[in-house]
Amino acid sequence: MPFDHSASSPEDLLNHYSEKYRNPNPIAKWMLARFFRAIAGVIKSFDRSDRILEVGCGPGESSLQIMKMLDGQHYEVSEYDAGLVDLLNRANFPVPVSQESVYALDRADDSFDCVMLLEVLEHLQEPQAALKELFRVASRDVIISVPNEPIWRVMNMARGKYLCSFGNTPGHINHWNVRSIVNLVSEFGECVEVRTPLPWIVLRFKVI
Repeated sequence: MPFDHSASSPEDLLNHYSEKYRNPNPIAKWMLARFFRAIAGVIKSFDRSDRILEVGCGPGESSLQIMKMLDGQHYEVSEYDAGLVDLLNRANFPVPVSQESVYALDRADDSFDCVMLLEVLEHLQEPQAALKELFRVASRDVIISVPNEPIWRVMNMARGKYLCSFGNTPGHINHWNVRSIVNLVSEFGECVEVRTPLPWIVLRFKVI
């Protein structure tokens, strides 16, 4: 049965969003490790004085991994779901967490050297509006990750998941391959780095 976001408690949402990060399957763990190595490879050249914002942090699992990659940089995160934000703050999450929408970030122009949006854009009804906000707030870099389609759906079907929707993960309403996502985001910035850790795409764009 598909997960019902609208009827779920914040605790249910936290557990649901955390599932893929806690999958004990060795292949799943290997792929996730490659994903975070790709992220680390993108940000390894950042200066210690940089300010980094991750938008749409969800349960904070990616944020905890990113913390390990940093070398003294200022780092904070935000999430739209107020229930998740409250849970993270009550759990003394080790990174500042704010509640805000990706469509209306409560941030000044150019206030962060780098803004990150990981595994969020595929869920959004208005991806261009979200990208416009990311590039407004970022002064130098925007890092984005999305599923690499149709590889993502093929791999879901190969493991017997979501067969009735041809492997499409519930909630994924946008689908991109490398060329199409680069073309979309290039409306806002210059693509300077592309990584493809199976089955994701990780992009770094320069603000222009």
